[in-house]
Amino acid sequence: MIIFLADGRLGNQIFQYAFLKTIQKNNEKIVVSGFEDLKEVFEIDDIVFLNKKNRWIRGFLFRICKPIFHFLADKNIISSISVNHEQVLDKYRREATSFTESKGFFSFITFVKLGFFQSEKFFDENIVKELKIKNKYLEEADEFLNFIPENSNKIFIHIRRGDYKDYTVYAKNALLPMSYFKEQIDWFIQNRENYFFIFLSNEPEFIEKEFNFIENKIVSHANHYGVDLAIMTKCNSAILSPSSFGWWGSYLMKNRDVVFAPMYWLGFSSQVEYQSKAINKFMKEVEVK
Repeated sequence: MIIFLADGRLGNQIFQYAFLKTIQKNNEKIVVSGFEDLKEVFEIDDIVFLNKKNRWIRGFLFRICKPIFHFLADKNIISSISVNHEQVLDKYRREATSFTESKGFFSFITFVKLGFFQSEKFFDENIVKELKIKNKYLEEADEFLNFIPENSNKIFIHIRRGDYKDYTVYAKNALLPMSYFKEQIDWFIQNRENYFFIFLSNEPEFIEKEFNFIENKIVSHANHYGVDLAIMTKCNSAILSPSSFGWWGSYLMKNRDVVFAPMYWLGFSSQVEYQSKAINKFMKEVEVK
């Protein structure tokens, strides 16, 4: 049995799920709390979900069970897996692309300590190929895209603002300048025909004003996050924010052309990658100035 108490939203949960399925042995049972977004969006029936949204269950699992699991794992009573960390820039830590497994006396129970596993190094790509977005979100995505002229080269632009305004990595702000997006937009205008831009953001009103000079565009307003993810997978190209949500949107594309991502991912301001190996091999890295 594998036990995992998750944290993070949909993008993080996909990484965590893919890792858990990759380390799963002999069809051992996976028991998870905190995958509500994942369960909402994808057809998944091969793990046991414990509802984190129920405050009684959440309190019991995270205030009582979690410390117990850590104690049992640290004493090697049960087995455990923990992602390794490495030091960068002398005083900061980030997740590395490896993990440590410790065998416990009761080896049939493995507690996976919290990690985000945000690199393709952590998962088997064949596991991800089995992921299926629920039909209702795929159908709503098709309805949204019906407003776009047929045979358009669909380019999604994921602009994460909101919480990134105050979020720092290596003591520097993680909010990308708008010039990064505008430069990549210009590349598509110069190098692709029949381009049409699809903006997805947690601040759509800001996006409407900032990019009002673009005619061939549509901005997603108030769509369910499952619909937005489905929209991304149906596009041909992308301009990414350093966010796991957009990362998976581009990874799950069926007909991928060009995907731009900021060099060093969330560590673009310090020019030191965060997380380690976060950039996928198909992404074209762009230096942020």
